[in-house]
Amino acid sequence: MLSLIAAAGCGSGNVVLPNPTGNYSLASLSGSYVYQIHGTSNLGPYREVGVFTADGAGHINGGSDDFAVGGLFSNSITGTYTVAGDGTGFLTISPTALGSITFAITLTNSSKLYLMEAGILADGAGVAELQSSASTAPSCTFVFRLHEIAASSGQSSVSEVGAMTITGGAVTGSLDQNLGGTSSQLTVASGTFNAPSALGRGLASFTDNTSAVTSLIYYVVNSGKVALLVSNAGAVESGSAEAQTGAVGNGLSGSYAFGSRGDFGNFYDAAGTVGQFAASGGSISAYVNDAMQLGSYSNASYTGSYTTQPSGRVAVSLNSGAIQEVFWMVSPSRAFFMVSDPSRVEDGTADLQTVGSFSAATIKGQYAIVMDGIDLSPEILARIGTAQFDGSSKLSVNELVNASNTGFGATSPGGLGGTYTVASNGRATGTLSGATGSLTLVMYAISGSDAYALQVDGGTNTSGTIELQH
Repeated sequence: MLSLIAAAGCGSGNVVLPNPTGNYSLASLSGSYVYQIHGTSNLGPYREVGVFTADGAGHINGGSDDFAVGGLFSNSITGTYTVAGDGTGFLTISPTALGSITFAITLTNSSKLYLMEAGILADGAGVAELQSSASTAPSCTFVFRLHEIAASSGQSSVSEVGAMTITGGAVTGSLDQNLGGTSSQLTVASGTFNAPSALGRGLASFTDNTSAVTSLIYYVVNSGKVALLVSNAGAVESGSAEAQTGAVGNGLSGSYAFGSRGDFGNFYDAAGTVGQFAASGGSISAYVNDAMQLGSYSNASYTGSYTTQPSGRVAVSLNSGAIQEVFWMVSPSRAFFMVSDPSRVEDGTADLQTVGSFSAATIKGQYAIVMDGIDLSPEILARIGTAQFDGSSKLSVNELVNASNTGFGATSPGGLGGTYTVASNGRATGTLSGATGSLTLVMYAISGSDAYALQVDGGTNTSGTIELQH
């Protein structure tokens, strides 16, 4: 248990916590859900993408699981699940590359849930979303984001963001790539997206102008979103693509909250960043971020500039050119982005903030929370559960934590209670403690319903999201 206590931090005290609430049940999970998981297992780092069908009565009646871990393993799955009134529970599927897998889950609503590996053979986290239009082949311009970790000697981490146009199954497009610290612009010379099966699972590939071929397994979430798993030999890489809409040629405009994560060489998940910036007319003002890199915390602010292309590609220059980032606009209110940095490979998402001025009253209610990454024990560290904000200053978290070195899988460290503050730009800080330790969070709100979150306790690198349950 010492490792679990160390993962939570240092501290003590008796905390009186409000009970989690909600009206969730087995029936809240009904239909087919596309899931994406990233983590590390006894076989090595992995990426997992698939779909499961829940019957609303505790049974997983079917589905498909694709698991990349030193090779690609594809299986048809069945399973079971539980859901408590607060939206938490467990979901078990089998067979997979690791045999039977159990996830701890927290629902945000009947269309979305977060997942955390709960067993001792794997540690990681992800999300599942209700599927629709499963048999409809992707067809339009999609903005995509892919991340590959250096899973073995001789490999390099890779970030890719770009846009691909799919017409009649044929693919063209362009992308930006950070390959082990070397950034470049590439074109998608050719490619194909084959029609999906009834489960929404399909095969695709594209070839860039360096003749590199990326092979993909994809799952249709809906007509505007697909989950992606790279199936090249030895690759541990996944991501997603979303349909591009709106006047993306206008680029960034307004105030955005963002979250990103990445790798330092072979130290995967060793970088995490959350922040906020304002963009207008080619200028970036009030760019602030909180970052954890190799367990060390920093807070910084910058100004900068940006240029926009009709395709929705936005090149951002910060701190007199010392920091370079590339954004690809999914819509005027959302973008995927990549950091062009020779020392790290990091990418993320940015969303237009929908509140002009935030306060503690903006963030109120019970939120689903999921975070994962590493601490420098070293071990893999993930958490999932609910967080309750009272709209004034009090914050409590009820969670399960999977700290890989314990060998116990998902364990409750006990409830955490404390306080939070919210600045007008949406930056929120939460300081919590409990019988087994403490937790310090920095969050940047997109709205009163969701935020990017980062643990800023020394020696950790875990990040994720919070989202209001409803």
